[in-house]
Amino acid sequence: MKILLTYTSLTGRNEEIAKYLAEYLKSKGADLDLQQIIDTDAFSLTDYDAVIVETYTYHDGEVPDEAQDFYEDLADVNLDKTKFAVLGSSSKTHLHFGRAVDYFTMQLNSSNGEQVADSVKIDRDPDEDDYKRVETLGDYVLKSLK
Repeated sequence: MKILLTYTSLTGRNEEIAKYLAEYLKSKGADLDLQQIIDTDAFSLTDYDAVIVETYTYHDGEVPDEAQDFYEDLADVNLDKTKFAVLGSSSKTHLHFGRAVDYFTMQLNSSNGEQVADSVKIDRDPDEDDYKRVETLGDYVLKSLK
C-alpha cells in the first residue's frame, strides 16, 4: 500500500515532524513518498492508498502561501474514499490555533476522502507526548490499509 506524506514548513519544525513520521512509517513497512506540498499535485492524490497532509497555520489561522494552490486544487479532486490524516504545528498564543489543520481536514472530507485518524495539532516544538500522538496517527493510517 502506497502512502503520500506531504508537508509544508516555514521554520523547519514541520519538516522535522514529517521526517520523524516518515521514518516511523517506514520502520513499520510502509511504502512512503515524502514531499513538500509546493511540489505536490493535488490531482495525483488518487494514485495513493492514503495521504497524510502536514501544515503549519500561518498568521491568524491561514493556510500557508506555499500550500494555497494545493489547498484550492483539492476542491476539484474526487479522492474517491482515499484514506487521509492531517497534522501540523501552530502556536496556542494565536487566536486560531491550528486552523489550517482544520481547513485541510474539511477540504479533504469535502473531496470524498476518508478520514482515518483524528487530526493532530502540536503547540510549537513537539515534545515526547506529541511524538506519541504523531505515531498514533501513523498507526491509524497503517491499520486502515489492512
